[in-house]
Amino acid sequence: MDLKEYLAIIKKQQKTFGFVIFLVVAIILIYFLFRPVSYSTSLTINITRLGQQRTYYYQYDDFYRLQADEKFAETLVEWLKSPRTVSDIYSEAGLNLQAMSSRKLSKIFRAQKLSPQLVAISYGSTNEEIAKNISSAISKKLTENTNSLNQDQKEDTWFKIIAHDPVIVRDDFNWIFVLGVALILGIFLAFWTVLIIHYLK
Repeated sequence: MDLKEYLAIIKKQQKTFGFVIFLVVAIILIYFLFRPVSYSTSLTINITRLGQQRTYYYQYDDFYRLQADEKFAETLVEWLKSPRTVSDIYSEAGLNLQAMSSRKLSKIFRAQKLSPQLVAISYGSTNEEIAKNISSAISKKLTENTNSLNQDQKEDTWFKIIAHDPVIVRDDFNWIFVLGVALILGIFLAFWTVLIIHYLK
């Protein structure tokens, strides 16, 4: 079949073609209009030290200290992938995980080491107040984990974490983009719908 034949089929079934497009666009727009509100949260963690180690040797501009900080930043990232840590954070925030699997728990937080002394944590929530509570719980649990590592240290030079105030943004969407995607999907489904109807007849 060439293009003229396809256009003839569409013209013959133009009411069906238009109805399918309208139906698909309406369903998609209704979904986005009434979907649950969600918030994206970004939390930044700085890594510092409780004290400065005294030494008379050249420090190489604290090169080895930065290396240690970088390894500890990687430790923070791995903590936030641990189902045990995630479960403790949600419990501290007063939230119920509703028996999530370990795999889902490990994906709740997206932690990334931005520099040797900086870790960025992002996550989603359905409420701005909940997002703040989770942020406070993250800071508290990571501090507790860090302090537990510090207990057996002879010198007061172990790591300390400082959490900044979280940035909480409501997840909105671009209506023009959604409408464009809905139209493309609607045309695609309408095209195959009229072809199937033509074939059955």
